[in-house]
Amino acid sequence: MGQRHLETAGEPTIDCAARRLEVDAATDVARAAFDHAGELATLEYGRLAAVLGAVRLACRRTEIGEPDREEFATAFDAEPDRVVAADELLAEHLGPPAAADDVRSLRRRLVVAQEILAAVERGRTAGPQLPGSRLADAAPFLLARASSHLDSRTDREYPGLEAAALRDHVERLEADLELARLGTRLYACVHDTE
Repeated sequence: MGQRHLETAGEPTIDCAARRLEVDAATDVARAAFDHAGELATLEYGRLAAVLGAVRLACRRTEIGEPDREEFATAFDAEPDRVVAADELLAEHLGPPAAADDVRSLRRRLVVAQEILAAVERGRTAGPQLPGSRLADAAPFLLARASSHLDSRTDREYPGLEAAALRDHVERLEADLELARLGTRLYACVHDTE
């Protein structure tokens, strides 16, 4: 819908609101959410509530930590119920993120891949020692490949993992995790602007 983020009549912009709430890392996501459905939220709840609702939604979806409802009232003299309602309207138009279990599973896989990459970059040939942990179950194939370069039956060495391939895998997992946390439509909105 292409709203601009200029302050009008003393109402804050996405940037100003994120800065004042100390959640600057959520700015791009909040801007994308506002650009997608901010006009509708503004018509229904007012511009201030729409801007703050976009920031609130962005904080939740990026896992920065959602500002307390009362923090909006204190920082912006805004009605918390209107901010929450604007957030809900934006979320309705953006669609849901992935299920929490899917997000946790992706996060665990990412941690395993990052640990193995760190080990390979340090010159270690074996992967991290994670037997019996939840992380070991997150990426068993990757762990097995990192941990077994030598076939004990034949004493034949298998090629190890390459750092470049692992970095690519980590980048893919990071993108997958971001997609899961943001949801498909919001992820597309964020990355269409880049």
